[in-house]
Amino acid sequence: MNFSDLRSILQYVPQFRGRTFVVALDGAVIDSPDFSNILLDLAVLRSLNIKVVLVHGAAAQIEALGAKRHVPLSNIDGTGVTDEATLEVSMDAITRLSNSVMQSLTTVKLKAATANAIHAHPAGIIKGIDAGFTGTIEKIDGSVLQSFLDQDILPVVPPLGFDADGQTLRVNSDAVAREVATALDAAKVIFVSTEDPRAVLIDRQHQWSGEDAISFIDSHPALSVGMVSKLRHAARATRDGVPRVHLISSRSEDALLSELFSNEGVGVMVYSDAYQKVRPATRGDIDELYLLIHRAIEDEQLIDRSRSDIQGAIEDYIVLEIDGNVVGCVAVHPYPGSAKAELACLYVKKGHTGQGYGSILVGAAIDRAKKLGSGNLFALSTQAAGYLERAGFTRSEDLTLLPEERREKWATNGRNAVLLIRNLR
Repeated sequence: MNFSDLRSILQYVPQFRGRTFVVALDGAVIDSPDFSNILLDLAVLRSLNIKVVLVHGAAAQIEALGAKRHVPLSNIDGTGVTDEATLEVSMDAITRLSNSVMQSLTTVKLKAATANAIHAHPAGIIKGIDAGFTGTIEKIDGSVLQSFLDQDILPVVPPLGFDADGQTLRVNSDAVAREVATALDAAKVIFVSTEDPRAVLIDRQHQWSGEDAISFIDSHPALSVGMVSKLRHAARATRDGVPRVHLISSRSEDALLSELFSNEGVGVMVYSDAYQKVRPATRGDIDELYLLIHRAIEDEQLIDRSRSDIQGAIEDYIVLEIDGNVVGCVAVHPYPGSAKAELACLYVKKGHTGQGYGSILVGAAIDRAKKLGSGNLFALSTQAAGYLERAGFTRSEDLTLLPEERREKWATNGRNAVLLIRNLR
């Protein structure tokens, strides 16, 4: 880890301190070698005063126990029909798994307690078929869970609910995680499975709105049942007020912490509010812009600018925020009387390249130049000429096209920058 990584992590710690995260583990994750790392990550979250509720699934364990007992199972994930024999196997498998999870949490010095906080009722007849002992969540007893959290006890919530008559019902763990997060006003839900969510997202951004998630499901019928479930519940959670839902693979090294404490993460995130924002820079951004720009100056990508230079032209700058952190910038310097404007200081932080952020900033610069009434937007570049050409700029050797004062600077700074122009009319 380098110091820039540490700074990135520290940006999140104050935001997360005192908040509640719901971590939902598939049963297959708990049976995998990755579980020990997940336990250590949970201990790290608790050490940062982040409240954690652990919800676990048990499909893998139910399937294995059914096979061992030679019991034909009607359903293993709590979404279809649960007959009496399947319920009996499910209750045994889930109870054993909950006890195992409790023992494992003890090994990392975390106090934990199993919470029977799910009030449910029979799902009834669905599409003409009686769902038997499958339950629909009616209410989460948030006060019970909150009392554990207030005592620094990590609640473990198994996928079993109880109706008004005390009947045990099998419920889906993804639905449990969503309902628990809503009841506790949680800041995040983190779904952890053995499946890599990014494997199905080739050439796509990894941050989605709830609407994006549903559209993706509708247009990709070959998605696994587990991925469909998690994306649907993620979308519903964001509509119910949970700001962020993350889908990660336990097989990614340090997956939980890497997802939570970096802007880009290692999984897929579904959000309810503005995760990505392009906005005019303010005086409060001056220090961040100075640090950002000087990283590029050290790499000889941008010309030197002092703090006072940035402050004097702060109204010309546009910044790109990811999750509240500035990761890129661009400036549009107008030249009154010439109907020309200059695109300058285009830069995206290392670690955030390849995400399309440069194109977003160039588009914002073009829009700004048009609003200023400029007919031409020019740039003088030493390293980004090819990139700007792909964005619609054209190279020119005619320096008379530059405003006179800018032409004089070009002649004296010795950078021998390439002139690129884009017509805005």
